[in-house]
Amino acid sequence: MSEIHSKDSYTLRSMIADLHRFIVAHRGSSGTAPENTMSSLQDAIEVGAHMVEVDVQLTKDDQIVLMHDPGLARTTNGKGIVRSMSYADLKTLDAGSWFNSKYIGEHIPLLSEALQFLNNHKTCVNIEIKPPQKDDDHVTRLLAIVETVIAHNMQNVTLFSSFHHESLHYIKKHYSNLYTAGIHLPGDKRLPSEIASEIGCDGFVCSLREITHAKAQDASKHHILMGVYTINDEHDFHKIMKYNVPALVTNFPKKIQEYLQQPT
Repeated sequence: MSEIHSKDSYTLRSMIADLHRFIVAHRGSSGTAPENTMSSLQDAIEVGAHMVEVDVQLTKDDQIVLMHDPGLARTTNGKGIVRSMSYADLKTLDAGSWFNSKYIGEHIPLLSEALQFLNNHKTCVNIEIKPPQKDDDHVTRLLAIVETVIAHNMQNVTLFSSFHHESLHYIKKHYSNLYTAGIHLPGDKRLPSEIASEIGCDGFVCSLREITHAKAQDASKHHILMGVYTINDEHDFHKIMKYNVPALVTNFPKKIQEYLQQPT
């Protein structure tokens, strides 16, 4: 049975304390709406996702936008690289029709727009920090992302995650009160506690393919928040239920919510 979390005590820490398991909507409800758009965030909220995960990129004029890829081709009708275009140009692009014609005209949101929306709905957010790109002023990008979160007073409800563990180490060094989670690197044999000891992270994330009882037990023993991606169907759900993993990352939050509500 799915547990109820009161949003009156709206912090990441209180959510983790209240819930044995919680749903993280991957790029919003990206199985039902175009990823990293306001529609996917809206869908996630409507079906009761506890946290929404988004990806961010920096524009030519240093605006932070929701976008997974450095390039535009996969999820918009544009071409080129996000970093080479101004937000004024980006916001004219269609970020929805590639998914379904009913989303024609969906725009690329600013991170600030997404944060305001999630804050209004008292929903936690997971921001994935992308690894540095060629000729990228990575520190400038990190600071811009973190300061945007702080400007919206959402530092207590935001989890920063990344494959680039150096970014998380930098965040913890300069903003020790922020929550971070290292994403498992392919071939890395270390346990969650070993990674946490090195970079000071609060959480550990790995794929369903990479989950083991040793990882899950180590995370639980050392009080490290653990998440697994991507739990999208009943087979995935029953597999992950064999492990004591709190955070279930999914493209289909409604479906996973229904599985959690089934009698055990």
